[in-house]
Amino acid sequence: MIYIFEVLSPENPDFKRLIHIGTDHTFEDLHQIIQNSCDYDQSQLASFFIINGRGRRSVEIISLDSAVNDPKLPSMQKTNLNEYIKEVGQKLIYMYDFFDERYFYFELKGKIMETDLKEPFVAYENGKTPIQFLINDLDSPEVDLLVSNESYQSFGDLEDYYEIFGEMDA
Repeated sequence: MIYIFEVLSPENPDFKRLIHIGTDHTFEDLHQIIQNSCDYDQSQLASFFIINGRGRRSVEIISLDSAVNDPKLPSMQKTNLNEYIKEVGQKLIYMYDFFDERYFYFELKGKIMETDLKEPFVAYENGKTPIQFLINDLDSPEVDLLVSNESYQSFGDLEDYYEIFGEMDA
C-alpha cells in the first residue's frame, strides 16, 4: 500500500508538497524525502510527532538511533510508517528546527492499494521552502537589521553618578 502525505508550512501558506511513500518504509525514509525536497542540511536533528484525536502530540519519533530498543523512544530508522499511521486524515508534525520550534504539518490524504513503489517521491510541490534555521537569517540579504543609535545611551561620567547617589558600600 502507498500513503499520500500532504505537507504544509505554517510559515508559508503557499508551501505544499504531496509525498508518495510505501507503508513499509520507515520514518527515516519520510524524513529523507522532505529533507531532499527542501534542500535542508540532513545532519540536523528532527522529530516526527504523532497527533492524537484531541490535536495533541502523543508519540515522538526521534532521528537519533539509540542502541537500546525502547518503545518509549522510537527512532526513525527502526520504525515503519504503518506502525503509527493507520487511517486517512491522521496528522503528524515534523519538527525540523528545535531552537525556534519550526515545523511542517503532515496529513495522510489517501492510500493507494498498489505495492510496487520502490522509492518514495514528491508527486507535487509548490511554494517557496522555508529556510531551515532562523539563526542563519542574519546573513541573508532578505533580512533587514534594525539599527538604533539610541541603543547605548550615555549616563554621564562616573563622578556624576557619585554626586547623585553617593558612595556605595561593597
